[in-house]
Amino acid sequence: MEKFNFRFVDDPKNRNVGLTLEEINTLKEKIGLRFPKAYIDYLLKAGKNSNVFNVETNSSELQRIQKGLRAELDALNLLQNEEILCIKKNFETYYFFNLSENKGTPTLYILSEICINENWNVFQKRITTGQGENFVNFINGLAEKIYGKMVKQYLKNIPLYIIAIPIAIVFSVLAGLMILTEKIWRKN
Repeated sequence: MEKFNFRFVDDPKNRNVGLTLEEINTLKEKIGLRFPKAYIDYLLKAGKNSNVFNVETNSSELQRIQKGLRAELDALNLLQNEEILCIKKNFETYYFFNLSENKGTPTLYILSEICINENWNVFQKRITTGQGENFVNFINGLAEKIYGKMVKQYLKNIPLYIIAIPIAIVFSVLAGLMILTEKIWRKN
């Protein structure tokens, strides 16, 4: 199976628990939809419990939210001929993939109400993409928000720091020389 670069955090108080391949296949059969490869990889690692983003894995509940999302999309005349996989509903917000795009690392779409005026009194249902657009980046962005940056994210900036230090020294020396020459000119 293809590897995806999900950032899974080892949190002893809130561990990630995955589903088995058999459980995933049963779930796919019961709801009658295929799952993107990245989503299957995610379910294997954090399908039962995720310390970042829990998804729905109860087949009857998944079918119910699928129908709810389809009704919302049809009412808005959106994605009517597209195959949709809704993975989570949180209040009136739906998280879903457009399976018709046929991507290994799918875009995560979010259908929610968004304020469309300055007074916060007019809302409209709209589809947006998840942070980072694709599902892997969305999960990694949530992990960063909750658990902070990883050490390797800091380490990958080391070449930038190495380049920036001499430049900063040169600018400091130039600024010091300018201040010194200005003081000398004032005394004379």
